[in-house]
Amino acid sequence: MKRAYLLALTVVIANAQSVTRDGFFIRYGFDRWLADGEHTQMRWTTHIETPHLTAHQRLSARIDIAVEAKEIQKRRGRGEIVTFVQIEDTSGHRWRTHNSYSLRAIPADAKVHATLNSQEVYILPGDYTLTLAACDSKTREYSLVRRTLHVSPLRGDPLPAAWGDLQPVEFVQRDEAPDSWFQPYIRGQVRLPLETRHPVHLDLVMNMTPSERVSGSVRSFGRNMSVLVPALKLLSNLEPSKGTLDVALLDLTRRKIWEQKNVRGLDWDRMRAPFANTNPGVIDVQSLAVKAQMTQFFWDQMLNRLRPDAGSGALHVMIVLSAPAFLDHQFKVEPASFPKDPNRRVFYLRYRPIPPPRVAFDPFSQATMPTATSLPSDDLEHTLRCLDARVYSAVTPEEFRKALSNVMAEVAKM
Repeated sequence: MKRAYLLALTVVIANAQSVTRDGFFIRYGFDRWLADGEHTQMRWTTHIETPHLTAHQRLSARIDIAVEAKEIQKRRGRGEIVTFVQIEDTSGHRWRTHNSYSLRAIPADAKVHATLNSQEVYILPGDYTLTLAACDSKTREYSLVRRTLHVSPLRGDPLPAAWGDLQPVEFVQRDEAPDSWFQPYIRGQVRLPLETRHPVHLDLVMNMTPSERVSGSVRSFGRNMSVLVPALKLLSNLEPSKGTLDVALLDLTRRKIWEQKNVRGLDWDRMRAPFANTNPGVIDVQSLAVKAQMTQFFWDQMLNRLRPDAGSGALHVMIVLSAPAFLDHQFKVEPASFPKDPNRRVFYLRYRPIPPPRVAFDPFSQATMPTATSLPSDDLEHTLRCLDARVYSAVTPEEFRKALSNVMAEVAKM
């Protein structure tokens, strides 16, 4: 039986932010193609996704270029298919990238499928002209189309200054987790300037521990980290006009802590290891022995960070970031006496993407049950109530952006 072979993709992302940085465009004569206009020598399709807000708080669009299987079949065994993406704004600035698909590596007995290049791009509001092309490196046959793209600004954007330092266009590199969660190669940084009336110390604490309900699910862990790690990266860009920011990562199961002090943007090389080395379905014997103390460990960490620093005079803000955490069979926490302090604020940002809708059926009413669109109270919220924490829940990037804006506004008024 012949093996189905999905064409291997060799991705070459050009760090090209101008017309001169991607040599493939020069080698293949892309500017000459551009001057000749739209052209079709290979059967192909293109699609441009409507831009949307991502967990990285960037507007993103996906550009798909697919060459039909019949075209691949007749060209197999020699050369490669090269796809090109050029984006031009109304000022004439151009950004370019290309991808390559090997035709030589297709086994002789393989069934060939269409190739598909999906290129994600971060893009600012505005009007753009996209030129998309695909070329056979052996015959130099090519197809080229031009499309327009309008990117609308966010309606009622609660963080209008966040994109002020970004380039209009930045290509997103495909990568494996955990780097795909953090995207360390992205040069543009979302800015979060925070004007404070008084000196303030910010403690950003992220809980990476899976909920007990999905503790063994690699898929659920990855889905949660795909929004929490971008949120951690974003929050580490908070820039109080008067103050400092510390970042901590908590693994409640293993009672481990990773910290960075006086942060101005997270050091991913130092923070990457906990995400890369975590297997949510595996727990060592020592950790298993103290698993019932996770809630107590979390509470102790909160108290240690919230105790006043004698002589500093700074206001204290704690921001806890987590997916909903349901910790089963825990020892009862005995909260220590912790007096109220008007110079202290605690915020809980509970963030989790809603999984794709599934058909849920109620056999008693013969009706389809609705998909959940909100997050229930969890054990971290119950623990943080003793600290008068303000809780914000988000299931979409838009909701998280609004919650972050509210937190920043409250801190600015302290």
